[in-house]
Amino acid sequence: MPTNAERGTAAPDGRDPRHVFLDAQEVMHRYGWGKTRGYQNLKDRRLVPEPVLSHPNRWRLDQLLAWEERRMAAAEAVLEARQREDFAADNIAALLPRPKRHRRSA
Repeated sequence: MPTNAERGTAAPDGRDPRHVFLDAQEVMHRYGWGKTRGYQNLKDRRLVPEPVLSHPNRWRLDQLLAWEERRMAAAEAVLEARQREDFAADNIAALLPRPKRHRRSA
């Protein structure tokens, strides 16, 4: 069974994730969100867990990891249910996020 460090659940410097706090910039960087979308996502409590410290906003790494696990488990359950329903391979695109719009070339 992989250790926490191998699974990416430990802090990069090996500290216990219960004692690591991430600010908004670090959370947005972790999930690859841009500035505008990141702040919108961080305000949406249905999407991201509440920060443990409100001013300035700080999220505990272990809570974010638990949230990630719940979201992955939910996504896997949906995928398994759709596979049991003989979900067509061409409809798999419906599970993926919509691509970003690209500017048209002049």
